[in-house]
Amino acid sequence: MDFYGIDRDKTIANCDSLALGLAGRGTESVCAWNRIRPEHVVDLLDNAAADARGDARDLATLLSRFTWRIRGGASAQGSSNRLVNNVREITVSAAGRNFQLHCVETPSLKLERITA
Repeated sequence: MDFYGIDRDKTIANCDSLALGLAGRGTESVCAWNRIRPEHVVDLLDNAAADARGDARDLATLLSRFTWRIRGGASAQGSSNRLVNNVREITVSAAGRNFQLHCVETPSLKLERITA
């Protein structure tokens, strides 16, 4: 199946982190994921918020052409006095660069913006 005119299966196959997470997890219950899998990243890019769609399309193109890796999600590390919010971050590495996928949990994850 295509997204942004890109082959979804080829993009997922380019990820060298296939051992991460549980393959049986569905994207409709994304807030319950223990680990992010390549198909979850592709679904987040495919369903990005309107403001992030251009960046999501560009990143999807990059992921379809190069080997990429999921570096994991960011959490409140070492900041016990930090306010809790509903923003989740996923780091994806491709072509020697790291990209932060900033997602909001409402109730499932929705990609709001991408930073490099």
